[in-house]
Amino acid sequence: MKAPSLSSLRWLEIAAAWRPQGGDRLEIWLPRDWPGADTELRWRRTDAGGASRQGSQRGLEGLAAADEIIVWTPAAETLLLRARLPTRSASKIAQALPFALEDQLIDPPEKLHFAFTQEAGGALAVAVTRRDRMEGWLAALGAAGLSPARLAPVTLSLPLADRVWTLAFSDGEMVLRSGVHAGFGGPREVHPPGWLHTALAEARAELTAPERILLVDPPGDLDAGAWRAALGLPLEAIPPSGVDVPAASLDLLQQRYTQRGRGTAALRRAYLPAAALLAAWLVLTLVLDAVEWTRAAYRVRAAEEEMRALLVKSFPDTRVIVDPAEQMRRGLEELGARSGAASPGDMLYLLARASPAFEREARLRVQAIEYSNKTLNVRLAASQADADSLARALRARSLEVTVDRSGGEARLQLRAPGPAGGGKT
Repeated sequence: MKAPSLSSLRWLEIAAAWRPQGGDRLEIWLPRDWPGADTELRWRRTDAGGASRQGSQRGLEGLAAADEIIVWTPAAETLLLRARLPTRSASKIAQALPFALEDQLIDPPEKLHFAFTQEAGGALAVAVTRRDRMEGWLAALGAAGLSPARLAPVTLSLPLADRVWTLAFSDGEMVLRSGVHAGFGGPREVHPPGWLHTALAEARAELTAPERILLVDPPGDLDAGAWRAALGLPLEAIPPSGVDVPAASLDLLQQRYTQRGRGTAALRRAYLPAAALLAAWLVLTLVLDAVEWTRAAYRVRAAEEEMRALLVKSFPDTRVIVDPAEQMRRGLEELGARSGAASPGDMLYLLARASPAFEREARLRVQAIEYSNKTLNVRLAASQADADSLARALRARSLEVTVDRSGGEARLQLRAPGPAGGGKT
């Protein structure tokens, strides 16, 4: 492995502006005719902290896998086109593109791979690459244990400005970016190549010609005056970081070449904090529910104990307690049957009248019962709707009911019809 040349370093810096922020990333620039030709390729690795190192070498040995691998392919190997189709269905677009673009292609459509992305306005940006080149690149990368998350022509890594085209030179190649998803590439030539003249003529016919052309890393022997005269446009040399690199969503890894499981580590890292927060929320919810259930169970047990104590106090002869409320009701009925009806306003009278209504509302739990001034005060856990329903049932049994609700509790004051007297029991 050897240190990269100055031109190579600048080429790497150009594409660095495209790279999104994230974890460990590896970028590889594939040379033309690779992997058939034993030529050097350039690489750049950036860790999560932003520190980077770069170099060039023959082959892929020693390039360990990264969280995200981006591979830039030779510009001349991919034809960038635009199309319009009367559908937005990805499957239908993939089927129709070979026929829609057939007159612009040299190779038979069955030997080509069509990648596309939607643009603003409904147009499609299309990248056409020979299938044998795609399979050769991916096979060589896979043999080295590298699974790219993105495979795109190096054309889309160049800087670009409004009404400006960018022409870059590197390793005997020329690459032109004329739009977000548009450009050309080919071998370096002394004079402006024919494809550059053709691209300018088409742009002028469509009134989209650039106002100037930016040159990145032009060779020292380039005759700027001759190029300026031939193209009819001013030329301006810029450093690699002099112009922004607009993001391009066009990726060659589509349809049959989609990499299964690519970016898994990056996705895990992205969703791990959210998963941890969700797990913490679930644990906290379970803990709070357990605490609330324990408190509710304690209140229920306390109410049951209070009912047991009230039953034993009211009926000392009780030996076995199974259902305190039911036993209290039956005891009151038997007491009333033996001694005549209880006087209206007495505790036993109120309990006897109210017990059937409470029995029907089985979902309600009585928390406390107090009797004072011929008024039976019942405290229970109930919603507003449940408290109102119970009050209606009690009124139907000829009781005067006042409901006072606070928080999750309801206090019911039960009185016999007519004026209430004094006294305290």
